[in-house]
Amino acid sequence: MRTLSFFNNKGGVGKTTLSTNVAHYFARQGKRVLYVDCDPQCNATQLMLTEEQHEKIYLNSSNDEQAERESLANTVYAMFIPLREGETLIETDIRPVRSTRFGVDVLPGHPALSNIEDVMSDAWQSSLAKKTGDFRRIHWAGQLAVAMEDEDRYDYIFFDVGPSLGPFNRTVLLGCDAFVTPTSTDLFSFHAFGNLAKWFSDWVTEYSEISEGNLAQWRSYSSDISAKTRKLRLHGYDGRGLQYLGYTTLEYVKKRANGQEQLVGAFECFRGKFEHEARRIDDSLGRRSERYLLGHVPHMHSMPATAQDVHAPIADLQSKDGVRGSQLNQRSGYAAKIDEVAALVLEKMER
Repeated sequence: MRTLSFFNNKGGVGKTTLSTNVAHYFARQGKRVLYVDCDPQCNATQLMLTEEQHEKIYLNSSNDEQAERESLANTVYAMFIPLREGETLIETDIRPVRSTRFGVDVLPGHPALSNIEDVMSDAWQSSLAKKTGDFRRIHWAGQLAVAMEDEDRYDYIFFDVGPSLGPFNRTVLLGCDAFVTPTSTDLFSFHAFGNLAKWFSDWVTEYSEISEGNLAQWRSYSSDISAKTRKLRLHGYDGRGLQYLGYTTLEYVKKRANGQEQLVGAFECFRGKFEHEARRIDDSLGRRSERYLLGHVPHMHSMPATAQDVHAPIADLQSKDGVRGSQLNQRSGYAAKIDEVAALVLEKMER
């Protein structure tokens, strides 16, 4: 089983639209997918699950404390309740919800997930002090992956995260085999992308110190270190087990003159600069690829909003969903572009 995250510290780059539609592509290829919504904004959950499913998960809470606890138990937040109670292992008896139109299981997000940031921040700092219990806590995503692998329930786990460079997103990446960075071709996306390169370099250095310190602790008193580390799904003690697949760009709406699209200099001047920053990210992870651009995601105008209304992937939008006439051809064109990106991601994941 493989794990994948779509990660960028800047919002508004089409991350959720891309990741959910790539998950749908994987499902169409016969892959069993669990999509874990780790973004407190819960945009992926809103997109992939129906109104009836939302009500069943979230609206039972009212003012009843027991009902509110039951609501939390139906979301990703349930995994972290043991950690908040001082335990070192997450709750792996999860309750995914089926997204029929996307063809994947969804572990719904919850706004309360933002409270876990402090838990992970404390655990990260304590791990630096060689506290092995907290070392287990920061590897919660690996714990989930091992549990799902043991049950043979899924081929892939997708993690969607919020636009942050905080400790929580760091712990998500610790449990991932690979990640993709969706971007858009503008000044601020370019600078945010550059921040990632430095962040990964610092992160790898710090994690190397954390892992070596904690593993040294285990070696000093444990006869079987593999038993200690298996549930954490450690990829590499130097933090370099994570593979960077590359980036996508969200295209802007081009101007037209005399029936021809016109390039916009304010955007085009950044298009060629992302490759260099992507190489810096990969260098920090101890790898090097020949090409990092996974493809251009088209600006789809109002179609993502339509998809949100009917809780469907772009490729599955139909006349009954309000997509008619020339929009059907547009939908096919958009879906084809997304599928090109998704096919390349799948190819890289399965090499």
